[in-house]
Amino acid sequence: MHTEPDAGAQPEAREIVRHIEQLPAPPAVAGKVLSMVAGQDADFNDAARLIETDASLALKVLRMANTLAYGYRGKVESLDQAVRTLGFETLRNALLSVLIRDSLFAGHARGGDPLLTHLWKHSLTCAVTAQMLAETAMPEAKGAAFTAGLVHDCGQMVLLAARPAHYEPLVRRCRAGEAPLLALEAPGPEHTLVGKWLLVQWDMPRALVDVAWLHHQSPEALAGLGREGRLPALVGLADLLAHEVMCDAPVAAGADPEALAGLLGIPGAALEQVKARIGEAYAQRAAAFDLDGDAAGFYFEALQRANARLAGINADLDDQRRRLRRANRVLTAVTAAGQEMARAQAPGAVLDTLARVFPARLGAPRGFAYHVDSGAGTLNGLAWDEGAARPFRCGLDKNLAPVFGHGPDAPPQELRPVLTGYLTRIPAEMPDEASHMLCAPPWLILPLLAEGGFLGEVAFAPGDARSVRLPAEERAGFIQLADLASAALNRLELHERLEERAERLSSALGRLRRMNHKLLQAERLAAVGQLAAGAAHEINNPLAIIYARAQLLELRAPDEKTRADFRQMMAQIERITTILTNLMDFARPAPPHMEPLALNGVAERAMALVAGGLGKQEIDLVTELAPDLPPVTADGGQLEQVALNLLINAEHAVADRAQPRERGRITVATGVQGAHAFLTISDNGVGIPVENLDKIFDPFFTTKEQGRGTGLGLSTSYGIVQAHGGDIRFRSVPGSGTQVTVLLPLSCPAPQAARAAAQGRPERDTILVVDDERHIRDILRESLEARGYAVRTAEDGEQGLVLLERERFSLLLVDIRMPLRDGLSLLERARERIGATPVIVLTGMAGPEEIDKALRLGVFRCVRKPFQIDALLDDIAAALGRDPGGEAS
Repeated sequence: MHTEPDAGAQPEAREIVRHIEQLPAPPAVAGKVLSMVAGQDADFNDAARLIETDASLALKVLRMANTLAYGYRGKVESLDQAVRTLGFETLRNALLSVLIRDSLFAGHARGGDPLLTHLWKHSLTCAVTAQMLAETAMPEAKGAAFTAGLVHDCGQMVLLAARPAHYEPLVRRCRAGEAPLLALEAPGPEHTLVGKWLLVQWDMPRALVDVAWLHHQSPEALAGLGREGRLPALVGLADLLAHEVMCDAPVAAGADPEALAGLLGIPGAALEQVKARIGEAYAQRAAAFDLDGDAAGFYFEALQRANARLAGINADLDDQRRRLRRANRVLTAVTAAGQEMARAQAPGAVLDTLARVFPARLGAPRGFAYHVDSGAGTLNGLAWDEGAARPFRCGLDKNLAPVFGHGPDAPPQELRPVLTGYLTRIPAEMPDEASHMLCAPPWLILPLLAEGGFLGEVAFAPGDARSVRLPAEERAGFIQLADLASAALNRLELHERLEERAERLSSALGRLRRMNHKLLQAERLAAVGQLAAGAAHEINNPLAIIYARAQLLELRAPDEKTRADFRQMMAQIERITTILTNLMDFARPAPPHMEPLALNGVAERAMALVAGGLGKQEIDLVTELAPDLPPVTADGGQLEQVALNLLINAEHAVADRAQPRERGRITVATGVQGAHAFLTISDNGVGIPVENLDKIFDPFFTTKEQGRGTGLGLSTSYGIVQAHGGDIRFRSVPGSGTQVTVLLPLSCPAPQAARAAAQGRPERDTILVVDDERHIRDILRESLEARGYAVRTAEDGEQGLVLLERERFSLLLVDIRMPLRDGLSLLERARERIGATPVIVLTGMAGPEEIDKALRLGVFRCVRKPFQIDALLDDIAAALGRDPGGEAS
């Protein structure tokens, strides 16, 4: 248990250990006498003879014996008489005083040191208290209890001697009631450990070492030591009672006098009796320890210390009440301002609230607040001084630094340095608290921060003489006010962003509705186109048979009247064919033949076709063609068809006016709009009813009277423009006219040009006809044989493939759509067999892709059904290199 001190852990510990090791050894005579009087068979004469050997010690013993405290009325002149007068117990305590106080402070002028004097008073008070407690708890250890109480704080004496500059302030702070001494000593060595080191160094008894080391331990820890813990527990209880009676130090946390008394078996009544006798017991022993004071003086000093402690507590309470009143005023103002800012509808209203609450309710007559609007690139603020508020505003450069102007709304000169430095005060990362307080004398600055980042600042100068270091309660109130202002500004910014987003969303939804409308219209047109293509195919085949047969009958008719009847029939069939062709062009428009094209030229050619008719109806044709119009890449024929359809519609709309109030007019204009060239045709005709605007591109929809239109003009035009990557836009007011604008991209990639069919000289003038319609095969056989050709027929692609493998032909007439194997598959399979043999395909509903594929396979010509027999025979002659109308060889 008595280990050497571990001085390797801290520099302070090493310094204290060195001091203990350098202390002078206690007087040898005092040590011998102390050992003698501590024994059971001590003799007064032997003790006197030993004391005589040390003159200094002899004088101390004679002076103590001649004090009135020991009851001897005469003059004590001999050491024998002095030893008997004092008794072994008093002599033992005197020798301890010599060992501790005189040895520790030898050579130091500490005789009048109030701290040391008070420490001795406390040690003596603890000693007499421990002796009285021992009468109840440990009667056999009354003397040891007094001695242990006297040495229990010897570690404090060592620290006062070894490190006075460091330790004296700690003792004074403890006596002022700031905290228990053990708490103030941390993290340095505690006086209990230093006391243990000293007594071990002096080879004191184990019981005294344990008391100096363990007297501040908890009752539980001391109970765990068994009998060895009873004396430290007794002295620990005496130490607590001494401090309580003397009112000289606060009690350590966890100190429990009742628990220690219970551990020692001391009843509460006995404890109170001991506390009542402490002052008297101290006065009886004070003179022996060179201490002045009687019982009344002892209690008077304790009362003075208690009064001083109470006065300090009252002063602290008064200061706390003043701070709480100021904090309550701040919090009340913050609550009212927060409610007002929560209702603000603009950032300026938030700044107005701050400008009113700071001078009126927070004692800050001067200050300013501002909000950074990074989107608008401005800094908007409000400055106040003695109740007068002035708004200010300045711009921000690209780095968001203020740019000051000279107008009436420019910031005041005294604020500009603070405003200029706001960028340096923006935290790199959001702090744990939403706001914090900065100091830039005379201003206290509160940044306005939110999750979105930096919003601005509010700054104020305290109106009284207070330091810029505000009390914690007020500081928290101001920070809360800044947080509420930040929340209000952030809410307004979010609301503004939400409104902008809602507007963008509404606009996007409008565009989406228009796109959906166009998509639905395109889907409807595609569905109608599929239906039209199927119908055209089913009509074309029987119509081709009728048309071909009518041509043959017309050739064989015996008289002119019969031939005229057949020609009339053929004319109507050709009319039907034209309608079907337009329908097919709408359903499956042929890919345009793209080339650089002057849009003005397209418009001029279309206008030339209608100019005569417009003049007869007294309709003015006005042109507004843009000069130097960039060319577009387009199919000239298809665009002329579009322009002509629109001009004819405009002509009909102007002619249909019921009571014209002005002369009819059609205006044709061209120009550039962004990346597009436009062609606009406007009129002052009847206009289009609103309910019909969604149907104008539908096939066969028309408002014209029967015979004036098929309803395919606009739908065909729409398909052509879409194929060019453009758009058609309508604007019409019923009764006032219509404006149609065609937009075409200024540059458009041209599709792959169709390759011309490879030609070759036929070996024989034998023609293979492959068609699944028997009547068409018969008509073609008759017509070709009448012209002198040899004809072989096949009813599908598989039969045609068999004939091609067996024979060679001068020319092939092949239908595209057939069962088992179609015409294009036949041509692909027999490509090597066919070689340079010319091929003419017949089709009733082939789309642009199939036509293009046929041309890539080397087809000479694609002929739509129904066909003119003479024209087909001419095409066959051309393919064979013969003269049209001539006989086959």
